[in-house]
Amino acid sequence: MADDLGERTEEATPRRRTEAREEGRVAKSQDLGGAMMLLLITLGLAAVAMQMIGQGKALLGQALGGETTGHEINSAQAWSMFAYLGIGAVRLAAPILLIAVAAAFLSQTLQIGWVFAPQAAAPSLRKLHPLNGFKRIFGLAGVVKSGLDVVKVILVLAVAVPTIMQHGREIVLLPYLTTMQSLQVVGGMLFVLAIRTIAVLLVLGLIDFMYQRWRYSADLKMTKQQVKDEMKQSEGDPDVKRRRLRMQQQIALQRISTAVPKADVVVTNPEHISIAIQYDQATMRAPKVVAKGADFLAMRIRQIALQHGIPIVERRPLARSLYKDVAVNQEIPPAYYKAVAEILAYVFRLSAMTR
Repeated sequence: MADDLGERTEEATPRRRTEAREEGRVAKSQDLGGAMMLLLITLGLAAVAMQMIGQGKALLGQALGGETTGHEINSAQAWSMFAYLGIGAVRLAAPILLIAVAAAFLSQTLQIGWVFAPQAAAPSLRKLHPLNGFKRIFGLAGVVKSGLDVVKVILVLAVAVPTIMQHGREIVLLPYLTTMQSLQVVGGMLFVLAIRTIAVLLVLGLIDFMYQRWRYSADLKMTKQQVKDEMKQSEGDPDVKRRRLRMQQQIALQRISTAVPKADVVVTNPEHISIAIQYDQATMRAPKVVAKGADFLAMRIRQIALQHGIPIVERRPLARSLYKDVAVNQEIPPAYYKAVAEILAYVFRLSAMTR
């Protein structure tokens, strides 16, 4: 019934997942990425905050002090001061900008790895279709995201209000502190508030990430017919492969039926492998394998050998090694000369005694 309705009941194949990734369709959570970015930026700011404050204080002191103190400032001096302040501000902001870029890269890479998908950036009319936008807003994904946003606001307020109340006494005493003391108190309070808020956002982000993974897998599911069609495209039609295999087996049987009667001995495993060996001292430099087979072909080789009175000798290690290392119509390597020579000598003596 699922096939008739075209229901997507099958897990996505590796090829479908690869194509989706090339199109930029990956399972990622914007909330988790944002929380990770906030965490890295907060830690980076905490590490360099005091140094930045010291540098900013020195920068303002150098810009506003010196020869300009108590004198009128002309336009050239004003532009020079603004340029000096601008360059100094860029230097102060550079570490934070680098941390933000690194945080954005890491937050995405840790979720989905490296993805280069130019197709996702290409313009598409489907993205502008109002029906698709309506589905994004009022569909299941939009409802879940709206619910998470509401929960996020409530939890953040539940964390922020107690944190501010916890530091109420320190806030009241701020006017009686020096500037550096006030900055330290406010900075410490903001750091605690940020860490607690980010912890909540990380939990919500992980929940959203798991939901995105589930939704991604559900969206990529395929019907059984799609799986069959993909197998035909990647591996070929199964019916054609079966016909080709039957033809190969028929050709192998015909070759065996012609080659085995010429053999002098058949070496077996004894159940799974058979090797037909021929040796003519007058015309051959070394014995050669004229036929070999496993399972059904091995049984057929033994049947033909019995029909034509060809001796069958059981040598398990030798049969396995010859089957693995020697091709049909190929001479036996020198490493097997001694073992094969012993078998041929035994067969030739047996044949002489029989005559």
